[in-house]
Amino acid sequence: MDPAQFWSTGDYAVVGDLWSAPGRDLAAALPVRGRDVVDLATGTGATAIAAARHRARSVAGVDVAPPLLEVARHRADAAGVDVTWLEADMASVPLPSESADLVTSTFGIIFAADPRAALSEARRLTRPGGRVVFTSWSGTGLFGRIRQTLAPYFPDSPEPWHETPEEIGSVAGPGAEVTEQAFTMTVASPEGFVDLMHRHSAPIIRGAHTIGDRWPQARARLVDVVRASGEEHRGAFRIPVGYLVTTLTV
Repeated sequence: MDPAQFWSTGDYAVVGDLWSAPGRDLAAALPVRGRDVVDLATGTGATAIAAARHRARSVAGVDVAPPLLEVARHRADAAGVDVTWLEADMASVPLPSESADLVTSTFGIIFAADPRAALSEARRLTRPGGRVVFTSWSGTGLFGRIRQTLAPYFPDSPEPWHETPEEIGSVAGPGAEVTEQAFTMTVASPEGFVDLMHRHSAPIIRGAHTIGDRWPQARARLVDVVRASGEEHRGAFRIPVGYLVTTLTV
């Protein structure tokens, strides 16, 4: 399926906001002030907008899905920041080589059809001495466990390359520096979170459609995984979510 069509399924803005904190944290932790930043697979623009708020000299957000870019534009306007939005595949970005001091991707490059090509493009866009920094879901974190729970329903799916430092190094190269971080995601309940993903998350929507009448069984297993990952807190459900941050120096 065409990536633009795939990521236009559901409403990523609804679910993406649940895990937007790592993008904001990334922009706050990096030396973006006075630098040129390109954010690949920007989605609804959380990382790009945060970089602009932290006084980056310029920010470009790149995504293949027009509906997501439209949300990002509205959010940037509401925040009063200037971001250039580009509709393009992350492996073929219409920007000159060495356009950026920092190239970022928050849970985006991990979905590239050809991650080596996407990383090569990220390096092309980065000036000498600059950095490519991307986040990915940890195999031991919530989303790694969700993938592992669904894997038996999709035996032909490729193995992930981004859930451990060793896997990342095998694709990104021996110079990849990987650290593990975490944030807390708050949802109404385990059942509510799984149902929200079923309504709005493209991979879950498509996956549930593919497995058909086995979805109720898969849903029950996902609810169990989510419940085991967090705890009730003041009428909501809080889940620590582990993820990895990879830095490549160009």
